[in-house]
Amino acid sequence: MRYPLTFRALLSGLLLGVVFSFIAIYLYLKVGIIALGGVFLIGYLILSVTGGYDAKENAMILTIVGACMLTAMGFIDPIVALIVYKDYVTSEVIIDLPLLISLVLPGILLGIFVLYPMHREFVELRWPMVTPMAYMVKVLEKTGSKELRYALKGMAFSSITSASLMFSGLYQIDLSGGKGNGRSLSFTSVFFSPLYASIGFFISYLGYIFIMIGVAYSMIVWFFLEGADPTVAVQQHFFNPYIYSVAIPMMITTAILTLISYGRKLRRTLSAMGGESQKMRLMSIAALCYLPVISYVLLSISRSLPTARLLEVVEIIIVALPIVFISTIFAVRAAGETGFSSSFTLDAVLIITLLLFAPSFESIMIAFAIIGVFESVAISLIRRIKFCSIIGVGSREVLEAVLVGGLIGSLFGPWIFLVIHNYQGGVGSSLWPAPMAKLLGGYVLLFYIGIKKRQLPPMIRPELLIISVILTVAIWYALQRKGIRQLSPILIAIGMVIPPSFLWVAAIGALIDYRLLQKYGKDAKTYGQKRAKWNAILSGVMSGEGLVIFALTLLSIIPLIVGLP
Repeated sequence: MRYPLTFRALLSGLLLGVVFSFIAIYLYLKVGIIALGGVFLIGYLILSVTGGYDAKENAMILTIVGACMLTAMGFIDPIVALIVYKDYVTSEVIIDLPLLISLVLPGILLGIFVLYPMHREFVELRWPMVTPMAYMVKVLEKTGSKELRYALKGMAFSSITSASLMFSGLYQIDLSGGKGNGRSLSFTSVFFSPLYASIGFFISYLGYIFIMIGVAYSMIVWFFLEGADPTVAVQQHFFNPYIYSVAIPMMITTAILTLISYGRKLRRTLSAMGGESQKMRLMSIAALCYLPVISYVLLSISRSLPTARLLEVVEIIIVALPIVFISTIFAVRAAGETGFSSSFTLDAVLIITLLLFAPSFESIMIAFAIIGVFESVAISLIRRIKFCSIIGVGSREVLEAVLVGGLIGSLFGPWIFLVIHNYQGGVGSSLWPAPMAKLLGGYVLLFYIGIKKRQLPPMIRPELLIISVILTVAIWYALQRKGIRQLSPILIAIGMVIPPSFLWVAAIGALIDYRLLQKYGKDAKTYGQKRAKWNAILSGVMSGEGLVIFALTLLSIIPLIVGLP
């Protein structure tokens, strides 16, 4: 091992990658949002007690953790959509470990080479959302002890509190007298979780308000149209036309508006591609061309799809290749210039493939899983190269760290997903509602049925669809005029499909965010110091409960692994 990718950085990155990947999967399947922070502080702690803190080694730890989390989760939305919308699946799809690994491996093995030849140009951009964190990692060499103490206090508090609540039976309280069941929507229960309480802070109080608007609407539908029945199944509620016809069009309209707003940047992206050298273009093109080949080989080995569906998946990937290439460059440029970005790959590929050869629903979702990981890895690599360049780490070391972390994530993520699905209540239930997967599946299904069968899905009411589109456009332009680009109507849609039992306690974190802004917002220096303090505390809180949940999950599945009764 050579500096800065040392043995301790590698081992620390892999251990933290596994733990934080679990926490991220847990949060994503619960509330559809990954609001994790504090990994850099845990890295600081490990390095400090194993020979002294080094910012470059911490950058390697963060890079490994980020790559591990990305590949551990990259397949989740399409696969959960297959489970949730199983009535639209026409062929048997065996969701097992070989299939899930085969969806992730092509992305990590090839995605790192798509934009790497162009990384020097991209690193010159401002990257306003990356630069502050990089400087914080560097500053820890001088001032890290204070933030570390805050994080450790938060971790200790959270670990003790959450464990006590779980073992005492007070972690979740059902106000309906236990009338719900494992797949009920849980409008009548409350989770007393320090982890969920912290989420509100990282979402921001405005983001929390947007989500709760969706929750309020969902509760109105439940109360007046579903008779306030505490046993209403989560699937039954989601497919209620008053939920589906509002949430799905809201997501689609937001995606379209995002593409329109980035139209000028997209034109600049296309014109800039001609300036790359032939060697650089060849490396990128090779990575793209090998994607359908490697995908075909791995899916064939997994034996999880019928041959006809496997060929459809390959056809979709081939159609997607030029779109993915343009979209990744566009997304990186947008993030580098403004801090915000959006991909249009899913939208374009979905419409084009449905018009060309109308593949099956399951083939579309499998292809999207492969394409999604591939694109995300390509974009994340450039982000990490910029991050590490500020700290003084070279691009080659970043490439190696991403590859190592991504490979570990491609093994661990599928395994923990199957554990949750097979032994912990199943995804799509009220325990694991997976709201973003439902939105993605509903989004695809709306186009799938509309284009292939020339009709609307049965859970769509045209009048509600029109109202949703008009409302989304109004909210979008109101946010744009106010300069609030970090929020979008999608948060409202998420609120409609999350069981609110997870969200009531998140008001605590949102209130902390609001109070800090009100009390110190006019003094940027003081506000930054106070926010850094609470960021450290609540990062520790999230990590503390996450470790408890991780340990309990492992203990619960050990008997299953070793074959004990």
